[in-house]
Amino acid sequence: MKTASGVVGISVSFLIILSYLVFDGVNSPAREEIFQTSFVGIGVAFSMFFAGALTFRLPQVGGLIFVIAAFLAFSISNDLPDMAYWGSISLVLGTLAGFSGWKEKMTPNEAKSSDRNLIKMERKIL
Repeated sequence: MKTASGVVGISVSFLIILSYLVFDGVNSPAREEIFQTSFVGIGVAFSMFFAGALTFRLPQVGGLIFVIAAFLAFSISNDLPDMAYWGSISLVLGTLAGFSGWKEKMTPNEAKSSDRNLIKMERKIL
């Protein structure tokens, strides 16, 4: 799950960067306002890339950065409506990364006892 969240996060960040660097409205009447919101959109893309990279090793930290990126995306969704979609995707990825990081680590003794319990349960079933 950590790997999937990381790969999807990095891929989505590239799509956001492309949408704000390549497909930016050049002849827009409110060019300065769109330029400022596009700058925040690129910041969202870089934070999603950073969160996707962190998700592989530190999934809870990556999940937190995904959630922060989602709130940044929602803050500019009034001017750029597609940022609501990217923010929703970032929020889902943050939730998935956060849940995958909550796995408790067991000590070797706990792992051995849980393995023994599983073997006992399998023997009872068979």
